[in-house]
Amino acid sequence: MTRTYRLQDEDRPDYALALDEAIRTSEIRGLLEQSSLTIGQLRLRGLSAGHRIAAAADTEYRTYTSLRQQTAGSDDSRRILPLSGRGEQEEYGAGLLPVLAVLTPVLAAVAAAAFLLIGYGLALAGGRTPTADALITAGWASFGIGATTAAVGLFYLYRTAVQHTASAPRSRAARSPEVNKAREAWLQSLRDNSLLPFLRDELRKPDALPPDSGREAGPRYRSPDFSSPDFGSPDFSGPGFGSPKAPT
Repeated sequence: MTRTYRLQDEDRPDYALALDEAIRTSEIRGLLEQSSLTIGQLRLRGLSAGHRIAAAADTEYRTYTSLRQQTAGSDDSRRILPLSGRGEQEEYGAGLLPVLAVLTPVLAAVAAAAFLLIGYGLALAGGRTPTADALITAGWASFGIGATTAAVGLFYLYRTAVQHTASAPRSRAARSPEVNKAREAWLQSLRDNSLLPFLRDELRKPDALPPDSGREAGPRYRSPDFSSPDFGSPDFSGPGFGSPKAPT
């Protein structure tokens, strides 16, 4: 059974660039002016549906990744695993040493602060007793352990970052012309056959239409069929009020 071909982590930046180029086209710009969506909202929709959109250019993507894997050769052994995604990453866990490298400085700093606080507190309260001296010694020892492990952890973190930065340009520079041509063909198919149709459909959805689209400007009110009240003095000469008396 053929498995679903998904975008690899190293190809997601290329997908994001192709999405930005599609949004900048005059057609999509014109549709955006007639829509209630912003560029940021449209881009977020395109990034969220990345795997579904890229499926339309699956043939070109398979060709590109296959050529890239064939020309990589022995460089695959030096390729740094992605920080996220599926595959071999689940097999290589963090391990015990990295966990200890993170937890040891924190625990040592907490222990040093507690020991020193209690030790110097006892020394101020009752003099330099053997208990206070032991706590102070343990506090400074914990502080030294924490500082040493933190320095070692920072060194290995810096070395890993340098290796990752140095390996990325080598992998892109080592691409053959055939791989670059296949990449351009994939990006072209991705823009024309996947991204542009998706963006058109998103901008024509009912929730993307302006609030006043297809509606009247507002409800039309008409005044009720009665006249305004008369604020003049009342007339008591009508029936029921009797006739006015004649002057005597």
